[in-house]
Amino acid sequence: MKREVLTSSPVDYVLLLSKLWDARIFLLKVCAAGLLVGILVSVSIPKEYETSIYTVPESTAGRIDTDDSFSSEISIGGKKIQDAIIPSLYPEVISSTPFLLSLFDIPLTLSGSKEASTLTLSEYMSTHQCSPWWSTIRSGIFQVVSFPITLFSEKETDKFNNPQGITVRHDEPIEVFHLSKHEAAIAAAINSRINVDVNKQKRTVTLHVRMQDPLVSATVADSVMAKLQAYVSDYRTRKERVNLEYTENLYQQARKKYYEAQEAYAHFADANQFLSLKLYQKELYNLQVTKELAYKEYTETLQQLQLSKIRVYKKRPVFAVIEPATVPLNPVSPSKMKILSGFFLLSLALGCGWIYFKNMRSTQL
Repeated sequence: MKREVLTSSPVDYVLLLSKLWDARIFLLKVCAAGLLVGILVSVSIPKEYETSIYTVPESTAGRIDTDDSFSSEISIGGKKIQDAIIPSLYPEVISSTPFLLSLFDIPLTLSGSKEASTLTLSEYMSTHQCSPWWSTIRSGIFQVVSFPITLFSEKETDKFNNPQGITVRHDEPIEVFHLSKHEAAIAAAINSRINVDVNKQKRTVTLHVRMQDPLVSATVADSVMAKLQAYVSDYRTRKERVNLEYTENLYQQARKKYYEAQEAYAHFADANQFLSLKLYQKELYNLQVTKELAYKEYTETLQQLQLSKIRVYKKRPVFAVIEPATVPLNPVSPSKMKILSGFFLLSLALGCGWIYFKNMRSTQL
């Protein structure tokens, strides 16, 4: 019976508001403590700067590169076969392991650095990253908890291990097929800093790079866009470049053959210019025919070479850069106002909840 009375009794909001008003000093202290914690958290989080590049992929013929018009027109069985690399796959291209490994050696210069020395992106990600203090505490607790497990596990044989936990081998090429844990960690860290937005309606591609250094952010964004353009251009022109190389070899052979035939004809004509024998005239005629055939082959391969170069140029994609990379002036995170507002509202809710449940407990007693 007593439980039914308690559950059915409505909440007296006037009484609750009066209790909150009476405890306003307590609520002010709780909110002040929440603001102090919010300030501590916002100061502890490292600043991050974001650089964005706004582009429109298009072909050399002026067509916009979309999912419907980004490829060479190949028809097989009445169906049009398009190229595999379309703008909607650019995020997957940038997130691929070979592409991320190609970013390891990007030269960087830190903003505000008095020294003219440069470092690579892999070195920057391993030695110049700041983290909040609770990350150190969390990693320390994890190491303490996992210490008994590591005693029974196999020992690491990676000779490139260091106190930072991330290293890169500079004297040896990185094997994509067999990455070390440190190389995989650097690749994952770089991947988490890069984002690509593809807008199919506007037919645009926007690249976002977020780093803790503004100059590094702009440099990496510009390098990633350049490498992406080179990657797409290499894919689009690969077949034509193979044909160009083959045609150039044919041209060099025809050119050499023509020059040899021309030289043989000139030497024979100069050495036997006072002879009128039929045997001489026949040999001279044969050399002239050989020279003309070699010249014809030479001119034809030259024309094919010029056409192959034009095909490579036509296949090469063009990225219309609307907004290039610029060094950001203001950080995008952390948002101190959001953090302070969140901690203030959380502390206020906790204080009100504490007063409400304390009042309920006193009425029950």
